[in-house]
Amino acid sequence: MVHPCNCSLLRLLAVICIVLDGIGKRTVALSNSCEVTRSTKQVVDDCPDSEEKWKERAATKNCTAFASQCAEPVRLVYHCVINPYVNQTLEVCAYAQNIISGHCTSYSLSGNLILKNLRTNCSAFKEKPCPKFYRSDKAYNYPMCYELTKKSTTVAIVSTSSNKPETTAVLTTISYNRSSNTNADMSGKEEMIALTTITFVTVGTLLLVIFLIYLWRKRWKIICNKHCRKGSGESNDTKAEKMNLNEQS
Repeated sequence: MVHPCNCSLLRLLAVICIVLDGIGKRTVALSNSCEVTRSTKQVVDDCPDSEEKWKERAATKNCTAFASQCAEPVRLVYHCVINPYVNQTLEVCAYAQNIISGHCTSYSLSGNLILKNLRTNCSAFKEKPCPKFYRSDKAYNYPMCYELTKKSTTVAIVSTSSNKPETTAVLTTISYNRSSNTNADMSGKEEMIALTTITFVTVGTLLLVIFLIYLWRKRWKIICNKHCRKGSGESNDTKAEKMNLNEQS
């Protein structure tokens, strides 16, 4: 016969295993990156601006060759995006993400993540503006994001108002596309904060489970001790009754 305390302990262990399994699955589900992504990053001169060109470049990049090194191989797909500082275009194999709030798609090397670039506001584009929600592997639909990385140029203007031509350097910029510098590099920091939060939540949950195990063990130890003392008392009473019967006979 199994001791009741042992049965309770087994049930407790089963609950703990279920909780830990859930935590593990939740942690994996919250993972939005694959370590191999870092090694696939490559600076390129431009990015494809149509689905056909995107597929051609994707075939050349061949992200499936790296997919086996990821926890979720099917999620590793080709991307061509801008960097956090909006001065380069990058090709990279990464997990696709949902891009929200009308920002361009970016890749953060520090966070190893595809994310929205808070320095940009592509919903303000006159041509092909970004919607409030789109998938990062569809970034080719918003090619003006890539144009933001182009260096400013100067042009010469000849004035005819005087005898001598006057050359004036005019700096051309795209002013509507970037937000304030106070948002600099916030995309990478935002994701790092999210990952840190996930880590703390996971560790905190594990500590809570350990504490609950301690309380349960302490409680059942007290119950088991009472049970053992009660059983021992009944045994002595039974022996005393037997001794009395023997003496009377």
